[in-house]
Amino acid sequence: MRITQLLLAIFLAAAALTSCSRSTQKTETNAEHQTAPTAKHIDVSEEARKKSGIELAVAGPAVLRETMKLNGKINTNEDRTAHVSPRFPGIVKAVGKRLGDTVKTGEALAVIESNESLQTYEVKSQIDGTVIDKKITLGEFVDTGRTIFVVADLSTVWIDFSVYRRESEKLHEGAKIFIKAEDAGEKIESTISYISPFGTESTQTTLARAVVPNPKGALRPGLFVEGVAVVGEAPVPVSVKVTGLQTFEEKPVVFVADGKGFVVREVEVGAQDDENVEIRSGVAAGEKYAAENSFALKSQLANSTSTEE
Repeated sequence: MRITQLLLAIFLAAAALTSCSRSTQKTETNAEHQTAPTAKHIDVSEEARKKSGIELAVAGPAVLRETMKLNGKINTNEDRTAHVSPRFPGIVKAVGKRLGDTVKTGEALAVIESNESLQTYEVKSQIDGTVIDKKITLGEFVDTGRTIFVVADLSTVWIDFSVYRRESEKLHEGAKIFIKAEDAGEKIESTISYISPFGTESTQTTLARAVVPNPKGALRPGLFVEGVAVVGEAPVPVSVKVTGLQTFEEKPVVFVADGKGFVVREVEVGAQDDENVEIRSGVAAGEKYAAENSFALKSQLANSTSTEE
């Protein structure tokens, strides 16, 4: 009897262990199936991609910039400007140049008859440039203390920026600055060459200056421009363009290209500037992604998700 009871107990224990093992295996299998990540994919042909204006770029290292926006004004380069006055007082007999005329060094600007000798002499330009101011008329009397022409070499110009007190501590001579002028087309890269040691009482600002080449004359003195000064730089190992980063289901994503379209990758982002954003995980350096018009892929993804639901 005792032997029978012992055998029965052993059988029941073995059956219980087998059942528990099967249940555990089934639970682990179901859990693995439920937690396995399923990357979303968007099928896009090469032709469709090009028609949609989706442009590709390669993720990789970049230098993120801390920038400061400044407002500026184009002025003549005073180091290349000549103020022309008569050598002797007299009467103006001829005026050879008008506002806006280009002149060469030694070219006559006007003819004056000296009051002392009654001989005529030419007033000449000291530099190559453009007549930007003219204060002389035919037949009038002019004296030696009066500026009758201003000639400026406009092949370079000064762009003077106003810097507020809270920003002036970050800006330094030699800093890069990107200048946007409507007439000049693309942004112009230059450097801050001078920062005034004095402030302007009325505006509580400091003057910062960049000397900018102006070979085509597109930068016209008197016009306002915008500048973006670089006040700090930080390299990052992996980055994408800001236009390539989208938000889907409240998470940052990047559309990584593969042979048949794009894989939706959730990413961890870090620092960013106006052009690039650091990617800490989710996209590796060297991978191609949708850099421009990626919003079209986000719209397509949203539509497919709502259809599935």
